[in-house]
Amino acid sequence: MTPFNSAPSENSPLAAAICARNCLHISGAFGTGKTSAALARIRWLLGQERMRGDDILVLVPQRSLGRPYTEQLRGPEIPPGPPVRVTTYAGLARAAAELYWPLVAPQAGFADPRREPTFLNLETSQYQMQRFVTAAFERGEFDAIRLEPGRVVSQVLDNLNKAALHGFSIEEAYQRLELSVPAGEQMAARINVLRTAARISREYRAHCLAQSLVDFSLWIGLFNEQVLNNEWSRTHLFRSHRHLVMDNAEEDTFASHQLVRRWLPHLESSLILSDDDAGYRIFLGAAPEDAATLADACDLRLRLVDQHVTPPSLVRMAALVDRAIRGQRPPQADDVPAEDGKLGSTKLPLHYQIHRFYPQMIDWAVDEIERLVTNEGVAPGGIAVLAPFVSDALRFSLQSRLEERGIPSTTHRPSRALNAEPAARALLTLAALAHPTWQHYPQPSDVTLTFGIAIAGLDPVRAHLLAQVAYGTRGNRAGELATFAGQKGAVQGRITYALGERYERLRGWLYDYRAETDFTPLDQFFARLFGELLSQPGFGFHEDVDAARVANQLVVSARNFRWAVEETESNPLQRVAIGKAYVELVANGALGALYVPGWEEREDVVFIAPAYTYLMRNRPVDVQFWLDIGATGWWERLYQPLTHPYVLSQQWPANAIWSDLDEFQKRQEMLRRLLMGLVRRTRREIYLGLSDYGENGMEQRGPLLGLLNRILASNE
Repeated sequence: MTPFNSAPSENSPLAAAICARNCLHISGAFGTGKTSAALARIRWLLGQERMRGDDILVLVPQRSLGRPYTEQLRGPEIPPGPPVRVTTYAGLARAAAELYWPLVAPQAGFADPRREPTFLNLETSQYQMQRFVTAAFERGEFDAIRLEPGRVVSQVLDNLNKAALHGFSIEEAYQRLELSVPAGEQMAARINVLRTAARISREYRAHCLAQSLVDFSLWIGLFNEQVLNNEWSRTHLFRSHRHLVMDNAEEDTFASHQLVRRWLPHLESSLILSDDDAGYRIFLGAAPEDAATLADACDLRLRLVDQHVTPPSLVRMAALVDRAIRGQRPPQADDVPAEDGKLGSTKLPLHYQIHRFYPQMIDWAVDEIERLVTNEGVAPGGIAVLAPFVSDALRFSLQSRLEERGIPSTTHRPSRALNAEPAARALLTLAALAHPTWQHYPQPSDVTLTFGIAIAGLDPVRAHLLAQVAYGTRGNRAGELATFAGQKGAVQGRITYALGERYERLRGWLYDYRAETDFTPLDQFFARLFGELLSQPGFGFHEDVDAARVANQLVVSARNFRWAVEETESNPLQRVAIGKAYVELVANGALGALYVPGWEEREDVVFIAPAYTYLMRNRPVDVQFWLDIGATGWWERLYQPLTHPYVLSQQWPANAIWSDLDEFQKRQEMLRRLLMGLVRRTRREIYLGLSDYGENGMEQRGPLLGLLNRILASNE
């Protein structure tokens, strides 16, 4: 492997390697210029080589990671013609399954291959599986674990998806999962639960085959087992593009790597990019160990070592983290020794303060952000506030305090259920109030929340009072909203007439909608409610970018759900029934499908997110705040008793038993990758927030705290 210390400047050896029709593998840490090299190759192909844009395929593991290509491969310097195709392996597989459906469906087990397929996203897949999980809950088959039905649905779907990505059958996947159950009193009960999940998986798969429903696992299976093994469709696919760029290969799946291996001999040029010490999407099927073997399939391998993002002091910090967790290892290009030859002998750009209570830590972080923005000229968009998990309380505390200081902020938590966002809950509550025939009456607490969000200036105390006097929960008044004029004068005075007038406008809009003879589909209802009322001055969504993003996601989600249900139900449901089914699905904790605009946050505001979400954003900042570093969440995996990201992998031996040692080693490795990824995405400095007592009031002494103490001590 040849190291290069420069960007792809003209006449450099790296430029010569990039501007050539070869099979090239480039690795290096984040910030060493790998994506810039890929863009340089594509510009060379489009310009000097006069390639058509649609002759070039760019594969990324997640659609949001394709932004550098979609944004920078346009403009007057790009030759006119069709654009470069930027997609994911899943997107490529779905398009192929749809294109070659008549050819591959008869061999795939579908009951009626002549029937047009209906492709399901995450939300509609959850809807189709929910019936099987609900029936199992009613029989008490999940009593041994403490999970809501929505989480069971998502984990069973996750098993099907990972099995497809790694080439396992349903039986093989659950045999592996049974070997991951820890020994103990609950072992037999946990295994029985897994066998119930396996039965549900088979029932769901049979239902999909009978109804020509194609979820993620099925279209991946169609692609791998049918399209790629049929000589005609495989040849047609491999001839569709002449040049390939695969970025962030370490975040992609085993199936994606297998596809690229088979495709390489048929391409005129190929470029594979891989980040060192990354692989943060393991919970979504990423196979970083397998990605490393792609280099063996390439003719030329280069490693970029010159950092364009991380300063030398933080490069040393990353090396200290690496050594502290993995122990001594052979020198790497990242290790930048100090003048005296000792790693880390210069001061690390870390700032920290110990607090007794959690709110004090939040106040300290907000004070420091204000100082950085006001006194040191750091742009709000150059600051990221990270934690292992971002709860509603933490989000509200940070954003409300920053708003008081005039500092804009945004958050992103993609793994949350749809109804976990307050703006989404408000819209769903208003939908229930607008459709009395559903007989889906919101709880008073939800109505209180909705009033507080929808009516600008209505504080929680007055929102609670308004919900108490205006919302009916019994008898003929169930689900009804009383007029503000009909309330007692004392109540009107406490709420104020200005806020009462806004409430009347909200109530009037809902009752005008009720009076319509033909209700619109739910997605159109959300769009109308947002556009005609909630986005107007005096209402809570006015000039609220986060609320607008959530509303847009809900519109898209409800629309896709309606389209899928209308195509799959043998007895088509009425519009109102489809809307009710969607609201019930969301109320049961359905997870939202990947929504690309949600990843395209404003870049001029403070970014608040879980640490892994920030890493997948793949954009550096000047300053990072790591909050709650004493929490064990930096190190522990989420509790997922029905699935296991490491066991459901080709890198795990088929009959091996998952042990406590395996769990410890994987946690240590993911902590190492996480910290090195965060450090390498920092241009300036890191602030460490610590409180003796966490958000739940418990004392905190997690592994991250111990690791940072050792690093700080070694640097003194």
